[in-house]
Amino acid sequence: MRTRFRIRRSPTIVSVLFAALAVAVSGCGGNDAAPANVAAVTPAEKCSALAGMTVPASSIGLPTTGATIVSATLVADTDSGNSNGEYCKVLGTIHPVDFNAPDIRTEVDLPTNFNGKVVHFGGGGFDGTIASTEGSPADGFLLGAEPAGVSTPLRRGYVTVGSDSGHEGNALDGSFAANDEALANYAGDHIKKTHDFAAYIAKARYGSDFVHSYFIGGSSGGRQGLIAAQRFPQDYDGIISTFPASEITGLWLQMGRISQSLLAPGGYITPAKGKAVLAAVMKQCDALDGVADGIVSNPAACVFDPTVIRCPSGADTGDSCLSDAQINTMTTAGTPLNLSFNLANGIQTFPAYNAFSGADFWSTGLAWGASAADAVIEPGVVGESAFYYTFSNDMLRFAVARDAASSILNFNPANPGSLTSRIQAVSALMDSTSTDLSQFQRRGGKIILQHGQSDQFIPAQLSIDYYNRLVSRFGQGPLSQSLKFYLVPGAAHGVGGQFNGSYDGLTVLDNWVTKGVEPKDLTITDLTPATAGRTRPMCEYPHWPKYIGGDQNLAASFSCSN
Repeated sequence: MRTRFRIRRSPTIVSVLFAALAVAVSGCGGNDAAPANVAAVTPAEKCSALAGMTVPASSIGLPTTGATIVSATLVADTDSGNSNGEYCKVLGTIHPVDFNAPDIRTEVDLPTNFNGKVVHFGGGGFDGTIASTEGSPADGFLLGAEPAGVSTPLRRGYVTVGSDSGHEGNALDGSFAANDEALANYAGDHIKKTHDFAAYIAKARYGSDFVHSYFIGGSSGGRQGLIAAQRFPQDYDGIISTFPASEITGLWLQMGRISQSLLAPGGYITPAKGKAVLAAVMKQCDALDGVADGIVSNPAACVFDPTVIRCPSGADTGDSCLSDAQINTMTTAGTPLNLSFNLANGIQTFPAYNAFSGADFWSTGLAWGASAADAVIEPGVVGESAFYYTFSNDMLRFAVARDAASSILNFNPANPGSLTSRIQAVSALMDSTSTDLSQFQRRGGKIILQHGQSDQFIPAQLSIDYYNRLVSRFGQGPLSQSLKFYLVPGAAHGVGGQFNGSYDGLTVLDNWVTKGVEPKDLTITDLTPATAGRTRPMCEYPHWPKYIGGDQNLAASFSCSN
């Protein structure tokens, strides 16, 4: 049993806070000038007045026992290492109903030069740490990076918000999921709770509500963005969902299935062998889009036979070929998982990875682990454990079976027997596969959905399938008024791949929401060190960039083709 400490407001804090509010401008701008005959309150005083403040449970739209501001610190424009201008860094905790559940730890960054808008940053993996709200959100395909000249949202005057989704840990640690409230927070409840906490704090600082609210996230954060549109449509005006784990239940089942092949005797594929796989794929498929540029721009046209790189007699004879067991691993990754039961929203399958058309599972040890032995280290260790194994194993052990002795390696993902109903319940809690975006659309909400064709963690086909279901419900024309879907060839999951593209997605989204400027003729820039600066058109699905002649490093040399 742990002891929870709460910070109470003192009369001094309250009096300073009310003095700050008395001079706050009623509009949303960053003007901190005081009216005549009222003593000026500095940004530093307004910031420090927030420290120790409590947020009542009644101001948070889902059940909590309130929230506490742990600290509020003014970061000066001239502080060493700060490139975001002057802002107030607020750290807080949102308290659970279940005393045994963890707090949700949050950060809200309040710029002195406030533009009236907020960007809510999504997390990734199992979360467990607060998103980097002082940096760049996942509006591109290289995590934390933007093209030259693109400032962070905080620097531009946006309030930035993030949380740990309701538990402390790392992206490979799912032990929190043994607690129902912690699991519900991770599944999506933390989105609403964090949003309402941030709105309360921002109003106390600026004296006004947000004019526009955006959510930007990738991976599980992309899933969170879709949940924001589906479950909390009144809170957000625009969303960028990058490589979303929308069917996260099917994802861990598929990752478990692949792990069984990967970790079977002889099934592990080293980075050296992975390099041979990619070289063979590029040799056959690279030029199918009109130019040999190291990118498979139309994976659907790439039909690769893995026996081309089979070792003689199927035995493992070196790094230049795959054994039969290793071909089985790649084939498993390259085929869908078909389930004997329905997940949320009637889904009964999880798609294949582009295993034989550019997905690079070896560019980082995070996907398949540093080695066959390291892959199964629990609790997960970043840089050693395999995400495929730890994510699926922890979901089974803590969220579903509630039995730490369970193992994904002895489990049937397609037909889980007595655990089927529990998996379905967790799917209903976590998956963001609903096509009901009606409320979000009615309030004018906009979504940019984007995925990389070389994604090694979440197959691009997952977003294609979700988009196609949306088209079936709304029709492509009506849907395009509120949602744009882009596939980026060569782009992977924040790292790896052949084209780590990025663009100023926040500005594109903001212009669509505030000015009605529909995204069109977008260009994405590669930030991969060896090929940095080359550009490609961002083609709205189902189009893909086809080479039409000229400098292969320029977007103008490609046309969006179907």
